[in-house]
Amino acid sequence: MVTERMPAVRTVSLGIWIPAGSRQESGAQEGMAHFWEHMAFKGTASRTARQIALELDLLGGLADAYTSREHTCFSIRVAADHLPVAWDILADIALRPCLPPEEMEREKDVILQEIGMVEDTPDDKLLESLWEAAWDDRATGHPITGPAEGVAAFSEAGLWAWRAANYRPGSMVVAAAGAVDHAALADMVARFFAGLPSSPAISPAAARAPTFRPGSLSLAREVEQTHVAMGFPVPGNADDGRFARAALTTVLGGNMSSRLFQEVREKRGLAYVVSSDLNTLADAGLLEIHAAVDPGRVEELLDVVGRELAAMAAGGVTRQELEHVREHLRGLLHLGAESTENRMVRLAKNHLLFGRHVPLSETAAKIARLSRDEIGQAAAAILDPARAVVGILGPQIDPAWLEGPTA
Repeated sequence: MVTERMPAVRTVSLGIWIPAGSRQESGAQEGMAHFWEHMAFKGTASRTARQIALELDLLGGLADAYTSREHTCFSIRVAADHLPVAWDILADIALRPCLPPEEMEREKDVILQEIGMVEDTPDDKLLESLWEAAWDDRATGHPITGPAEGVAAFSEAGLWAWRAANYRPGSMVVAAAGAVDHAALADMVARFFAGLPSSPAISPAAARAPTFRPGSLSLAREVEQTHVAMGFPVPGNADDGRFARAALTTVLGGNMSSRLFQEVREKRGLAYVVSSDLNTLADAGLLEIHAAVDPGRVEELLDVVGRELAAMAAGGVTRQELEHVREHLRGLLHLGAESTENRMVRLAKNHLLFGRHVPLSETAAKIARLSRDEIGQAAAAILDPARAVVGILGPQIDPAWLEGPTA
């Protein structure tokens, strides 16, 4: 259990983190982590789905849950005096859910609609497919929701078996930030966890680092714009070069003053949407570029992007860009530090990734030490079109486009 007291606030953000996500699934299990996240709100031994909704609403708080490839998180933000009740509800739904057959079948339909929504959203569909195509490991690459046919076939026995193997109290993290008393919360957590069956923690070394596969994919869709995406392999979040990669991604296409935004949108009006982002796990990830353009201007887009990639790979960033990106990242760090939710998430993720609290001052110091050489080396190592996976979704796709950008 990790907490951080913020004396100036009157609320607290609380999270229960389970280090089990879609990466802990195989075969017919694909989508089970996400399914359990949904079912948490559908009833426990002591609360019906409606009671859960009513009790959460009465708190005036904000409850949420999400599933990633590496973990599942259940969280709530409430006024500090509501923390005991919030903990009781959150722990109950996260750790003592049941599977009412009628709710289970209804939620299957809800998730099938969620899968359909991704299919109908061009950028989501392309980026999900790009990620899947990039890795040789199915557990790493498959969609977090799982395939529609697999979700429809989930059985109660199969779901409980997956949960028993992955929801291990010894591996979980409880995190809180804000107006929180560590000792009082520790007492609540200890009393609840004492009633759970004990099990050993899952070894973090169990997962194999995936191998990147360069290549291409095309998705024919009757849409107004052609969506273009590229993915370049990068080390994971545990790697020391993560700050240089964050800086590189920001300068390339991470904000309005970035090179891609200025060249693609502001100077040429080629696209309304153009960006670069890091999509990373603990041990692997992608630097992703995405843009949506008129089908008749795809070649122009690829030419512009290719020139910008080559320039950055060869020349790195300018002194002015270095100063700007340092201030940008420092500003984001401190803006996030004023949010109890962001502080709670930061506490939990650092504990899961590094096994310790990482002070804000430590992160700020690493940002301040970023150098042109460090970012330039990252650019040269990463931005190689020959090592990319390229995806295009649109009404008509020229095979030549799938070769990606050229300098």
